[in-house]
Amino acid sequence: MIFQIILVAFALFAVTRTVKQFRAQKVSLHWFLLWNGLWAVVIGVTLWPTSADFVAHLVGIGRGADLALYVTAVALSYSVFRLFVRQEETQREITKLVRKMAIADAEEPK
Repeated sequence: MIFQIILVAFALFAVTRTVKQFRAQKVSLHWFLLWNGLWAVVIGVTLWPTSADFVAHLVGIGRGADLALYVTAVALSYSVFRLFVRQEETQREITKLVRKMAIADAEEPK
């Protein structure tokens, strides 16, 4: 019971942070809805744990906790991949910009 209270409290805290970031226009509507949807699912599964078992059985997994771990592992792996791709893209853009600046600022040999 105490774990459920802590998890719901954290999810509500995360929702308030997401709302704050959205109002400050640091998060787009797409990400705002996605994150708040995620936290709503966390709250729902925390308050009604058998709902996760029901969904797990629908997809052929024995327990709701196992389903949550599988989904989390896949989502985190994909997120790391996307961050890696974005970081590589940013490095290429910086390299191009630095090259252009170096050519623009180059002095003729004397």
